[in-house]
Amino acid sequence: MNREKFSHKEEALMALAQGDWKRALEAYRSHCKEEPRDLRSRLKVAELLERLGRRREALKTYREVAEAYVEEGFLLQAISIFKIMLRIDPSLREASERLAELCRTREKGEKLPQALTSVSLFSELSPLEVQSLLPQVVAISFPKGAQVCRQGEPGDSLWILCRGEIAIVRELAKGHERTIGHLREGDIFGELGFFTDGKRHATLRTTTECEVLEISRQGLERVIQKHPRVQRALEHLFQRRVLDTFLALSPLFSSLRPEEREEVLGRFQPLHVPQGTYVFRKGDPSLALYMVRSGEVELSVRKGDGTTVILEIARSGNFFGEIALLLKRPCLSDAKAIQPSELLELRKEDFSSCLDRFPGLRLAVQEMSAMRLHRMKAALSQEAIERAREVMV
Repeated sequence: MNREKFSHKEEALMALAQGDWKRALEAYRSHCKEEPRDLRSRLKVAELLERLGRRREALKTYREVAEAYVEEGFLLQAISIFKIMLRIDPSLREASERLAELCRTREKGEKLPQALTSVSLFSELSPLEVQSLLPQVVAISFPKGAQVCRQGEPGDSLWILCRGEIAIVRELAKGHERTIGHLREGDIFGELGFFTDGKRHATLRTTTECEVLEISRQGLERVIQKHPRVQRALEHLFQRRVLDTFLALSPLFSSLRPEEREEVLGRFQPLHVPQGTYVFRKGDPSLALYMVRSGEVELSVRKGDGTTVILEIARSGNFFGEIALLLKRPCLSDAKAIQPSELLELRKEDFSSCLDRFPGLRLAVQEMSAMRLHRMKAALSQEAIERAREVMV
């Protein structure tokens, strides 16, 4: 197959050398059908159509190639092609407007690579990878006092603060608010909704004039398809930023210092659970502590009369499975994914090691387990509860 593809291109080059433009055009078209991402050859098709006087076809092909270059992140090549189109027909209003738009984008884009590579998420990317990311980035300006987003509203894009300062505000009960922190130049925000439930987890307001870069989930997914290393950088960000936030806010891990949380984070492993799949069943060996990254897991028990009692719906940031591990007993309930769920598991050996290393963590686990056991009274016999409590003493 490779020889056949090469022969089409070779035939096109030979035809060009002989001045046989029609034969060169057909050969290039055959080659481009097999190699549609060969933009230089597609550009040759447009040039040959122009030479043959087929202006309408030439303009259409030029436009397609220009937009393909934009998609690849090569704005300069796209700008050059739109200039060729306007040379052929200066009255092309759409091409003129698109050219002006690309020139503005390029002017902004000259500043974007430096802004992106100054952020830890993209600092290890090659110039080519950064270039491919640029078409997916939108630069937004906010005046002082503007609301960037509101807590609870949908949103899964990732933002980078290039200039200015933004206040992080938590909305409390009865309309009250509390400022819990500030974002400054180089900070990434929106990652919690980006990686988990697609919602904004705080209200953000500018305290100065701000310049923000926004990258949509769809845009990043397109980049990841071409440059898988970006996915690894994203996973690293999730583990170091989002999970650390989960641990810091969790009653289980809030007693740990930042360096201790980092050690615990390194022990978690990802686990995908399809909808309707049991993570474990009552009576199964207890193997791990689980944290919900996204999705929902239903924890339930079946009573003696056959009825099922739902104990809890574990959602993003929630932990479960610690009771059986702590008591060194089989699982006390069923855990079933009621949505496609992404979990993180801390295996039994790592869990035990963490309890030994961090006494505050052991105390927190014991307290939470006691609370959960209390909620299980309606599902477990009083005798079983008493036995469980005896083990915890």
